[in-house]
Amino acid sequence: MGFINGRVQFQKLLFLLEKNYHIQTGYEFIPFKFGPYCQVVQEDIQHLIDYGYIEHEEIEKSGSELLHRYQITEHGEQYLLENDFGDIYDQVIQDLCYDFKTYGLRQLIEYVYENYPEYTTHSTIKNQYFHPKPKQEDFTSADTLLDRKPIITPTFVKWLDEEIKETSLRLEVSEVPTEEKPDEIMVDELVVEMLDIAYEDIASKAQEISTKIMLESYSDSGDINNKMYFILEILENLLGTLQEKDIIGIYTEFANTKTNIQMLDELIALHRTSLKSDLVRLLFEFIEDVGFFLDSIDRIITL
Repeated sequence: MGFINGRVQFQKLLFLLEKNYHIQTGYEFIPFKFGPYCQVVQEDIQHLIDYGYIEHEEIEKSGSELLHRYQITEHGEQYLLENDFGDIYDQVIQDLCYDFKTYGLRQLIEYVYENYPEYTTHSTIKNQYFHPKPKQEDFTSADTLLDRKPIITPTFVKWLDEEIKETSLRLEVSEVPTEEKPDEIMVDELVVEMLDIAYEDIASKAQEISTKIMLESYSDSGDINNKMYFILEILENLLGTLQEKDIIGIYTEFANTKTNIQMLDELIALHRTSLKSDLVRLLFEFIEDVGFFLDSIDRIITL
């Protein structure tokens, strides 16, 4: 992290270490005036300062407000090198730092408040930082739709439509006129056009990542490139099935994309130590963009 700005940030990061990453820190957090708080954490920080593991600096901000900045000392780094903390230090702590190092204090508080609202009950800043999202109770995920049986296939619908036409002709019954709905067609075209634009953005991100990988000569991570372009190919197929209104094809390509995204995530974890942090960030942004794209398809199917 480099350094931690402020007691609130320190408290929140330790809180997230336990809540998000399921590390049993032994601290008991309670709802307090700035959200989750543990007095013992503050006492332990002071002990680490007294023993020379952490450097504490007070920086005066505007309005005579003091900012408490914390940074590990050489003595602290040496202690970490001499003691084996296993996966907890090597992986989980690194994940915490990577996930939240770009968060400002406001973003960090908003994240904690949004995900753990039960710790905001005594907050004196709740109105500024807590913006609960409305529940999407009528939202049905694609996974739920896939579980529904039976699925009426497009071929059956086509056969049924032909049977109705033939029967109508045989009985000399005029077909019931269908009301044209040009607005729906326009909306459909607009939705597909917007998804095309989103796809182009994802493809551009993939190209940027691929270029960085080639420039840095990551010989062991060429499979990441292959996986990204395979995902792009599936997304292109997914757009095609959406335009054709092939519901079975949509479900198939949707599930195929999710499977390959999971495989890409595993590849990133495998090569993470050989990849620069900015490249890892771009890769996770690519995964996040694809996730948003799938969410959009999911909502279209639901509607």
